[in-house]
Amino acid sequence: MADEKIRVDVLTLDSVQCAACGYMMESMAAMPEEVQAIIEYKEWSVKTKTGVGKFMELKGKVLPSIAIEGDIVFPSIIPQYEELIDEMAKRAKTPELAAKLKAARDTGFQFDKVTENLKKAGSGLSTRIDS
Repeated sequence: MADEKIRVDVLTLDSVQCAACGYMMESMAAMPEEVQAIIEYKEWSVKTKTGVGKFMELKGKVLPSIAIEGDIVFPSIIPQYEELIDEMAKRAKTPELAAKLKAARDTGFQFDKVTENLKKAGSGLSTRIDS
């Protein structure tokens, strides 16, 4: 169920044109399948009204940032895989979710599905406004 998933919000300027923002999104998209199955993440570009709203809601101060379950955990810091897993496990809603995350901790990033996972997360789709 979606409410059992760990919510991750990635606050960006624009993951297409900002390299650091793109790396933040890729750090989420490179998570292995067993982690992808228990997280839900979304890019919030401050180039949109909804992105600005999310930035204010989470009390963001810098871009890019990663918030896990509403807590800004990585403000302008691109996390290492283990750090990201550890912070998600700390905020897991159930001990079972935390255990699944900890079990995946030694897997490491899996870059073969990054493009597919970014597309699923809608990365870059709402960051550009054409005239």
